[in-house]
Amino acid sequence: MSAHSGHGSEPIPRYWLYGEPPAVPELRFVHIETIPERMRLYNWEVRPHRHDGLSHALLVTGGGGLLTVDGVEVVFRAPTLIVVPAQVVHGFRFDPGTDGHVLTMSEGFLAGVLAAAPEAELRQAPALPRAWDLEAGSDEAAALERCFADIRREFRAHHAGRASAISAQVMLLLVAALRLAADRRRDEAGRDGPGVSPDLRLLARLRPMIDERFSRHWPVERYAAALGVTPGRLNAACRRVTGLSTLQLVHARLMLEARRSLIYTSHGMAEIGYALGFEDPAYFSRFFAKREGRSPQAFRRAHAGGPAGGDATEGDATGGSIDGNGLDRTGGGSPQ
Repeated sequence: MSAHSGHGSEPIPRYWLYGEPPAVPELRFVHIETIPERMRLYNWEVRPHRHDGLSHALLVTGGGGLLTVDGVEVVFRAPTLIVVPAQVVHGFRFDPGTDGHVLTMSEGFLAGVLAAAPEAELRQAPALPRAWDLEAGSDEAAALERCFADIRREFRAHHAGRASAISAQVMLLLVAALRLAADRRRDEAGRDGPGVSPDLRLLARLRPMIDERFSRHWPVERYAAALGVTPGRLNAACRRVTGLSTLQLVHARLMLEARRSLIYTSHGMAEIGYALGFEDPAYFSRFFAKREGRSPQAFRRAHAGGPAGGDATEGDATGGSIDGNGLDRTGGGSPQ
């Protein structure tokens, strides 16, 4: 893998599906397809852009191309595992005929998978965009091929326990990414390697801190102090990488947890608000409604077929899970 700087003066677009207006993904959104299925439609190129709340994992099994992340271009050749966290600016230019898989997951889906992980370091695995070269024919390359193939098979088959099976395979994928990162750090003597800017490194340190402290309602100044930077430096890095301020990232994490609590528990509004650090239930309702466009009660009613309504569990492929988020069943429509 090699890298060189790439610069552009055009504004970075924000999409839901590539080329479509941005939207908030459903909590359990997940999709997988092959690289050719999508890339043939775009002449093997996707220009730099970002998504709200969607992460990618790609396994390139044939061919190669160019990954652009945060203004840096990274050349890759198969076999390669590529991880692009949510909100990070990215683009691809694949060699025609490149093969492999593209897995797209919402932050809500990933949060649910990571919640079951006893190892805290797993939460660091998807924090940075990376492209890891794999050795052709190696055990790690073969294991990742099986992992992506199993996810694709479960995604298309719609068997009982589909969501749980996919979640288990994604957990194995995150473990593989964690081990690859650890191996590369040893190889590179602690250097982050190509394609990782100071802004991205700072955001990678901020994200797990937000995950641990979002319910404490820390001010931006406290996050900045804990990271050893000024609030202005932290805000500038967040905006350059994600287009959002530090406070907006914290609020987005609060909203993610609020939506999950409203769908997957039967707790009352006051109980949910208190758990999220709101001393006043009325303020929690106003906070939620301002960002969701409807009250917490209305949001819960709209998802009444999910676990809070008593008709399904989070692991079921029914309401509120993988089948309940607008996924098509034919393999099209994947975000890129």
